[in-house]
Amino acid sequence: MDTNRTIKVYMDDGRVFHYSVEGEEKAREHSAAIAKDGYRHNDGENFEHYPVHRILKVKVLGGVETLYPDRTTGT
Repeated sequence: MDTNRTIKVYMDDGRVFHYSVEGEEKAREHSAAIAKDGYRHNDGENFEHYPVHRILKVKVLGGVETLYPDRTTGT
């Protein structure tokens, strides 16, 4: 079974950064840290830090179990 999770970081300028981590616990840690401290992009040549106010959404693909699932409604 594949335990990798992909983290996607949606920016206010339309870009979406993404990378994979091993396991659900790492995905929780990384996504929480991004939401709290901002995102640090490193492509091997450039290192950039984006503050929290530039981030629209942090999404974890691959599933994260919860005891408190929520629902979405609209008007």
